[in-house]
Amino acid sequence: MKKVFFILCSALITVAASAFTAPDPNEKVLKSFNETFANAEEVKWAEYENYYTVSFVSGKIRAKVNYDKDGNMLGSTRYYTPNLLPIGILNQVKKAHPKKTLFGVTEINANGEVYYYIKMEDAKWWTTIKVDDSGNSSVYERYKKG
Repeated sequence: MKKVFFILCSALITVAASAFTAPDPNEKVLKSFNETFANAEEVKWAEYENYYTVSFVSGKIRAKVNYDKDGNMLGSTRYYTPNLLPIGILNQVKKAHPKKTLFGVTEINANGEVYYYIKMEDAKWWTTIKVDDSGNSSVYERYKKG
């Protein structure tokens, strides 16, 4: 009885795993992605009603990009270390926050605008600042260390 149960469970798991295969984006979307990110690794696609999302790593930067069904990029999110920020933004942030240690960046690109959410810390606080592509910044969130 245990053997039959084990075989049935194994078969059920195999069928379930094959049912959850990643979606294949259409030709326009694939062409657009491959032209822009030819060296992408760890590529994973998800399909939604009106768009596709692709997650991948390119040049040590983890990214997510949304495409409409015609292959047009709708927006992107990238995650990277502060040393990869544009030089002007990095210089400005370091100058404004000299006693803080920078440790992560989330870059959001949507509707033609770019925002950088920069994580930093000092002895008492974890802080995230929001910086636009012109260098204007504001505190986005701040948490006191316990």
